[in-house]
Amino acid sequence: MSETSKRPSAAHIIATVLITVYVGACIYMYFMFMGWTEGAVYESDLPAHISLAVDNRLIYSLISIIIIALDRIHLMVLLPLILGAFAGMSVYFTYRLIVEVTDHRIGIYTAEIMALFLNLFMPCYIRGLSSGRYMGMHTASIWHNSTYLMMKWMGLWTLLIYFNIEKDFSKKLTKKSYSLFTVALTLTTAAKPNFILAVAPVMLVFLIIDLVKKSAPAGKLLLFATSVIPSFLIMFLQNKALYDVNNGSNHIVIAPGRAMGVHASNILAVSVLSILFPLMVLLWHGKEFFKNRVLLFAWMSAGVGFLQYFLFSEFGARDMDANFSWGYAFTIILIFGISLILWIDDMKKFREAGIVSRVYLSLCGIVLLYHTYCGVLFFERIVRGVSYMMWG
Repeated sequence: MSETSKRPSAAHIIATVLITVYVGACIYMYFMFMGWTEGAVYESDLPAHISLAVDNRLIYSLISIIIIALDRIHLMVLLPLILGAFAGMSVYFTYRLIVEVTDHRIGIYTAEIMALFLNLFMPCYIRGLSSGRYMGMHTASIWHNSTYLMMKWMGLWTLLIYFNIEKDFSKKLTKKSYSLFTVALTLTTAAKPNFILAVAPVMLVFLIIDLVKKSAPAGKLLLFATSVIPSFLIMFLQNKALYDVNNGSNHIVIAPGRAMGVHASNILAVSVLSILFPLMVLLWHGKEFFKNRVLLFAWMSAGVGFLQYFLFSEFGARDMDANFSWGYAFTIILIFGISLILWIDDMKKFREAGIVSRVYLSLCGIVLLYHTYCGVLFFERIVRGVSYMMWG
């Protein structure tokens, strides 16, 4: 029986109401963000992004083009609606990814609710280890930065296309799918380049593995590799816009822990607490690491993103902005997503499991609940106007 026949209306109503409330709250929050001038009430990056686009005409992201266009036609009031739509699109494409990677094994309404909470989870917060519930912690649930909001849903869309093609390059890589993936990847890079910096190296590794194993025709694999070329051009132009200003005083340096540690007293503890549930599930499913391609892809992308955040920092006007954190932030939703899928599969066999398995899976559930509590609490506070920095 399908989930629809077993739970015809209740699950659908719950999913619809929760997602509608979430998107509505985001739209309200972005209206409030636009009016922020100073202080810690509805503090966000949005006014700065508007000023850079409207006043300075700095175009370094697709969101800059949208803001300039809205300003010219005197419809800036639509910006919160657009950003709210971005938040909703992140939930939608998270849902589509869950369905794709599980081959429709999970019911649609369950997948919708999972997708919503995957966009809410926050780190397991312990006071004193970081400057606040956001500052110093690592999370995919970020609402205050418009460029990340755009990159997030577009990155999920890009991965949806990628995972579909990657299942069988021989059959799935067509002119249409190649073109669609190239366009999606290019647009995502134009929104924010951190996505491609985190996932492209892993895609390359997977392509090399497939080439060596001859899993697909070499010509098709090499063709797929060319899809990144337009994105490299976009990144070159973004680099010119961001780092060639102020006589080239803005530059990137290798400084391990510099940006990551500025708001955290213990980088290791904070890093573990930020992704404690995925780490626990990974430990339980360690034997599957090299067999489950989605699990491997998610964790390798997270590893690449984490290393970039840990190693690189900026000097100049963007000093200590931690702009290399955005790629890692995006990959966190991937490791939470695959971990949640694996844990749900484990819980379906809970009654037949041994005592050790039951205890461990229960502990995973408790940690997941705390991630959820921290996320809902954070979102409720930020909607009420508490600064996203959430010091203390």
